[in-house]
Amino acid sequence: MTSKKPKNSSFKYTKTNELPKLKSLQTNWDLVTHYYKSEKDPQIEKDILAIEAAYKAFAKKFAGKDFTSTASKLLVALKAQDALIEIPASKPILYFWYRQTLDSHDKVAEQQINLISDRLTKIGNLAIFFGLAIAKIPTKLQKEYLKNPTLAPYHYLLSQSFATAKHNLTEAEEKIMALKSNPARSLWIAGTDKIINKREIEYKKKKMPLVEAIEKVSSVEPSERPKLWGIVRDELKSLSEIAENELNAIVIDKKINDELRGFKLPYEAKVQSYENDLASVEALVQSISTKGFALSRKFYELKAKAHGVTSLPYASKYDALGTEINIPFADATDVCRDVFYGVKNEYGQFFDDMLETGRIDVYPKKGRSGGAFMSSDTNIPIFVFLNQVDTFKSLETLAHEMGHALHSYRSKGHQPARYQDYSTTTAETASTLFENLVFDAVYKQSDDATKFTLMHDRLTRDISTIQRQIAFFNFETEMHNLIRTQGAASKEELAALFTKQLRAHLGKGIDVVDDDGYSFVYISHFRSMFYVYTYAYGLLMSNLMAEQYRADKSYVEQIDTFLCSGSKDTVENIFKSIGINARKIETFEASLSSIERNVNEFAKLSKKIGK
Repeated sequence: MTSKKPKNSSFKYTKTNELPKLKSLQTNWDLVTHYYKSEKDPQIEKDILAIEAAYKAFAKKFAGKDFTSTASKLLVALKAQDALIEIPASKPILYFWYRQTLDSHDKVAEQQINLISDRLTKIGNLAIFFGLAIAKIPTKLQKEYLKNPTLAPYHYLLSQSFATAKHNLTEAEEKIMALKSNPARSLWIAGTDKIINKREIEYKKKKMPLVEAIEKVSSVEPSERPKLWGIVRDELKSLSEIAENELNAIVIDKKINDELRGFKLPYEAKVQSYENDLASVEALVQSISTKGFALSRKFYELKAKAHGVTSLPYASKYDALGTEINIPFADATDVCRDVFYGVKNEYGQFFDDMLETGRIDVYPKKGRSGGAFMSSDTNIPIFVFLNQVDTFKSLETLAHEMGHALHSYRSKGHQPARYQDYSTTTAETASTLFENLVFDAVYKQSDDATKFTLMHDRLTRDISTIQRQIAFFNFETEMHNLIRTQGAASKEELAALFTKQLRAHLGKGIDVVDDDGYSFVYISHFRSMFYVYTYAYGLLMSNLMAEQYRADKSYVEQIDTFLCSGSKDTVENIFKSIGINARKIETFEASLSSIERNVNEFAKLSKKIGK
């Protein structure tokens, strides 16, 4: 194999818009301005007491009372719930969570998180009665309320409550379900995590934590990756009996829950909770499992050829090609600001405000959490967390998280508190849309060699987000069905199921051996159960939106309509409002066509530069 670790290259981006000068570029969160001065700030306790008082007053006024028998009574109760939602109840615990995110050794933050979480959980339980009471409204009254003009602002909220009503249990049963969740599910998952986190492997005569080794596979020298992965894989295989017992336990627990609530399919509850249409998700899975998998197999064959081999080891599936772009954070902000301002002036102004007011924390440091995220809640400042390392991937991550942030900003500005949140599916659409637009901006200004690297990296990202996640979804479905049918699944059966799905989307270009299937042991997605489809769904929708915008810049109005929609309707209806029919398999296949064009572009560039 001729794979080598690629070198970095500098890249100079030329702005395409006149941008206002930044007042300042803050790279650390300003918790004092936006939250509290310190753990001793008396405002923390004042805020918690205010939250507790509000929930107690709400429960005193409505618990055990008649507030659903007439439209007027229900309207009063719903307005009272609105007032409750408006309270920034997460502010105290978020302050300490942010502190712990910045410093994992912050013991004060850890203690306060536990104490405040306990208080807020208890107070939150006082409001459980409300949703259950609404769900129990008789069918005849439900129909009347959904037509009542005075309740019009709440029609979607009520329709969702009525739709889920048949899956609700009694208040006493719901409390039992909540109580059993810890021993029947959470403790199993935590136990496996603890065991994995404590394990070490030996690599180059040195001990290394297993979790670190898993992350290191993609960063060591390419020639070392198969060797390190082999050591990791053997350790995972040795842990597979533990994971076998854990997965059997939590899958059987879910089966019991589904049967009690009346869900027939393993993924049905998750789809409903994400406000998706079941037929839409099944169309998504079908299109990716056929046309999508064929495209990813073709890409990996082309990638192997570019490396000068017929197939790459499984550990080398993410091996880079070409020269990586080096983009410092100041340059990354220039690119993103140019794109955000170019789409809509207000988007750029929001971006600047995030940069200037200490709401983006940028650089990695010792004790700090890994990864990246956006954090937002009702009447809480939007925060973004990064781990910038001056690569093109870091630029994409900035665009991705700021896409999430913009989505929250527009939703907050155009929806009442009850609809300001949004489905995980539409969240992934907003973030990947701006990731795509930033990619376009850099790609246009690159030479052929850089374009080759960028297109390779984009396809690698897209396939990881679409085909790989649906391979995970298919594995989960088969695992749940197998355990439901025969009562349990062995570690060998689970590994074989996962190997099957790896081969299905990777194809001949990646050499997947049977034991690669034991990576099911550490993949946390399978414990969260079926949420992975949202990544694929969101990216395919954003591909369509990006294509429309490239063809016609006035499509920005539809983009803004989408960003401002929050959760005022189902996912499918929100897309329908901007001209996308997410209930048809043809829609997902049309989006996959954009990936097909990128695969063909990658093949042309490969020939052009002699790969």
